[in-house]
Amino acid sequence: MRIETKELKADIFPEPTKERTENGIVELFLDEGVSVKLVGMIYGIEHSISNDEYEATLFLDHYNQRLKILSYSTTNIDSLILKVRSIAELNSFDKIFCVAPASDWTTFLRHGYVLEALIKYYLQGQDGFVMSKFRSQQRIVSNELMNEILQIEEIMSQPPSVITKARACPEGYMVRMAKPDDIPAMIKLYKKIFASYPSPLVYPDYMNQIFQKETLFMVCTDTDGNIAAAASADLLPKHKAAELTDCATDPEHRGKGLMSAIISSLEHELKRRGYICGYTMARARSYGMNNVFYHLGYEFMGRLNNNCDIFGAFEDMNIWVRDLRD
Repeated sequence: MRIETKELKADIFPEPTKERTENGIVELFLDEGVSVKLVGMIYGIEHSISNDEYEATLFLDHYNQRLKILSYSTTNIDSLILKVRSIAELNSFDKIFCVAPASDWTTFLRHGYVLEALIKYYLQGQDGFVMSKFRSQQRIVSNELMNEILQIEEIMSQPPSVITKARACPEGYMVRMAKPDDIPAMIKLYKKIFASYPSPLVYPDYMNQIFQKETLFMVCTDTDGNIAAAASADLLPKHKAAELTDCATDPEHRGKGLMSAIISSLEHELKRRGYICGYTMARARSYGMNNVFYHLGYEFMGRLNNNCDIFGAFEDMNIWVRDLRD
């Protein structure tokens, strides 16, 4: 059976964006009886918890209605998992997830988590297990799952292209590291491409804060210097891993291999810095992005159901991984 369209259509699944991004007051619960009120456009807050048995950094992701365990150390992982569940329940978040080491992932299973994906080489060369816990029937059910499975099968039914060919920048274009002066044009591109996005990518203050510190941005420009495409690498120096993300190509410049050239350039810079793992979370409905990473030699390693709000609704994200040491 073949898919009739190369780009799967979005359902009117939940429409989470409007009610969570309108200016107003958002109350987030840090613990039982402890909350903080935030005013304005709210995506989420980073929050640390600790006691004699654990230390952990969490991201209370209001925009995507989920709780992310960013990092942790513990002598009693069961105690940590129960505390995280309590905080998620207080905030009515219906998804919890983290990337666990090999020593811990079966403990997460015993607490009702599911293994959604594997990020190989994520923890300084060791594999990371993406463990997720769903807390609503709506969040766990993916209406497009079968179509997404068939689309991946179609993409991987052909042998990948020779990687060196994918690295070439097309004639008339140039790939370079983005500069602070590029931020307005990049924001314009992202607003043009994405109806909604799971991070504050379209806000100048946010872009200025993360630019070239937490995130490497690269752009592809045409002969007039206009930005035709952009992508980034979110750096996790402690893990020697980087997420390749924020990929966008102006529709007028699609089909020319610009994104492959950008990703290859980002890989080169990450290798120069000693990074081991390159991975991405690609929209499972996007034929183009999944096809790009497949032909750049990335391995498909799983799918995250209803992971984030992108293009105006919760969508599934495919995990693709590459060992940058190759």
